[in-house]
Amino acid sequence: MGVELIIPFKNGVSDFKKWSSKADKSYREWETKYPKWDELYQLTKALIEGLSVERWNDELIKDFLYILARDNEVENIIEQLIELPNQLLSLAKYAITYKDADAQWQIAYGLGEISEEKLSSRILLNEFLKDNQEYVRRRASFALDKHFGQ
Repeated sequence: MGVELIIPFKNGVSDFKKWSSKADKSYREWETKYPKWDELYQLTKALIEGLSVERWNDELIKDFLYILARDNEVENIIEQLIELPNQLLSLAKYAITYKDADAQWQIAYGLGEISEEKLSSRILLNEFLKDNQEYVRRRASFALDKHFGQ
């Protein structure tokens, strides 16, 4: 199942979690201080280029959405996903119920940036419009406006 892609990625997420457990979180952009972001970006890129989201298990999906959420200031991971619209669309189905707004709003934003599968994007964005987080709803609304002028 792409173990050569999954294990390094999971190790990278684990390293981030260990670092974050000791990080100073007294300011909003604390995640940007992680010293190994470049490595994580390489790992996320390899994973999404090399293994279809449909083949990911729940734990891998949660780890990916977690690290996407932590990259909410720089947004490199969502840019990687935008370059692979089918992967973005597949991950969006899981992001709808994921409990971190920093992952959800980025996915909603990403759906507004792709030109493929507009009907699927619209259906997913309409789900994000129902989210309890105002910023997720706003990003979904912006994405819908971009594609459909609503």
